[in-house]
Amino acid sequence: MPSAQAMSHTVRQLPLAPLAQYVPGRVCATCDVCCHFPEADSFLRPYFTAEEIQRAVACGIPAAAFPNERGGQVVLVPHSSQEGYICPAYDVASNCCSIYADRPLDCQLYPLALMWNADQSVVMLGWDSKCPYLEPPASAAQVPHELSCYAREVAATLECEPRLGLIERNPSLVTRYQEDVVVLQSLPVLTERLRVRFPFGMGLLLTLDDRARFESAARRTLPDDPECPSAWLFANHALWRDRLRYSWREIRGCLCLFAECADGWFMPVPPLGGNTDADLLAEVFDVMNHHSRGHRVARIEQVPQTWADAWARHGYPAVPGEPEYVYRAEDLVELKGDRYKSQRAACNKLVREHEVTIEPFNESHRAECLTLHADWQVQKRLGAHPQRDAEWAALLLEDSEAFHRRLLSEAHVVGLTGRVVRVDGRLRAYTFGARIGSNVWCVVAEVADRSIAGLSNWTFRETVRRAAEAGCRWANSMDSSGLESLARSKQSYHPAQVIQVATVYES
Repeated sequence: MPSAQAMSHTVRQLPLAPLAQYVPGRVCATCDVCCHFPEADSFLRPYFTAEEIQRAVACGIPAAAFPNERGGQVVLVPHSSQEGYICPAYDVASNCCSIYADRPLDCQLYPLALMWNADQSVVMLGWDSKCPYLEPPASAAQVPHELSCYAREVAATLECEPRLGLIERNPSLVTRYQEDVVVLQSLPVLTERLRVRFPFGMGLLLTLDDRARFESAARRTLPDDPECPSAWLFANHALWRDRLRYSWREIRGCLCLFAECADGWFMPVPPLGGNTDADLLAEVFDVMNHHSRGHRVARIEQVPQTWADAWARHGYPAVPGEPEYVYRAEDLVELKGDRYKSQRAACNKLVREHEVTIEPFNESHRAECLTLHADWQVQKRLGAHPQRDAEWAALLLEDSEAFHRRLLSEAHVVGLTGRVVRVDGRLRAYTFGARIGSNVWCVVAEVADRSIAGLSNWTFRETVRRAAEAGCRWANSMDSSGLESLARSKQSYHPAQVIQVATVYES
């Protein structure tokens, strides 16, 4: 006889009987609300658990639609015949879900919604007023009797195993408070289960709406120019949220950003807001250790060296992080002297042999940029790497596709400015960046056709030229991602400063 643990695992893998559907199927088949989204990053796009992902892929949904195989929101695709985006499981021809029998719990619930109340103290079940089937009631007191009964039945199902355990393992199924959802039922059993698992609070998932809050906290904390680490840019976290589950909370007046990996939680950037005392450190490590399930993963990354030195005196040791390279903008624009001889020659050769132009990025460039990125990946894979770099470089390339797809869709909303470069009329390079602090331009991403000699040099120089014209005195090219070859390339531009950051641990 199999063990109880093995039987429990088997139960989790089997699909549960779907919830009863409140809205008639004939109505859903004529509706253009469900499965349709105005933005690629809509926080309403369906969440799939690990088991639901496996079943969806088995039914023919591309694995690329699920960047996080442990569970997460699906990657939407552009609608084939109108504006906006759709779930990849949605069949435009039939106006139906292609995996309806195996659709995830998140979809089965709709138009009911699982969400926290405003202060995140109670899990609620409500009716999403965006569903056109019912005129939304003004209050719970005006909810039709039939709808109230349905909500009670669903609530009872959600607060019993196995769905109770499913939601506990996938707490992102419970969304943040939504004002346009009419509360029908509280879920005290589920609330208590999540409180036990997350005694420090779950925190709020990082979304695009958090940009202003993050940037405000960063401005209160940024070290003097040009010592601003690139990780203190909102974009450098928002664009990775398919790979890591980011959440944040206010602790002792600071915005504390946490990232969840397979083994637990860490902080990809130190607390933002100006408070760096030992009591704050103790509290954030308590939060991380609770979620790290015995693994030694709890850490704070991208800590300025002066902070790390002070924290070491409180018993928090540090190890050096990847340094970042900062250049004087005027040096890169002028490329004067022997030390820039090779870069200057490469730029001059390019403009002698080709017609090269640079222009602001807009949405119409996205398809060409994606094609370029795919070609660039092939070029990078075929390129020679030192043995030590080869395996790591391959992993970085694997991650870059999802990052660049988000980048090209969300650059403006995450605060990045982009430019594209045309060589003899064809789009052959693009670059994105943003200002950190008052005087530093950070180059977040650059892709250039590697078959065109000098194109990368020219793109970098012209990017910095425009930043300098806007008042930036410095250019930050970020770190070398652990690649020796990339570090040599960055050093060949003769950085004026190398930003030293540290990763801090608990002793």
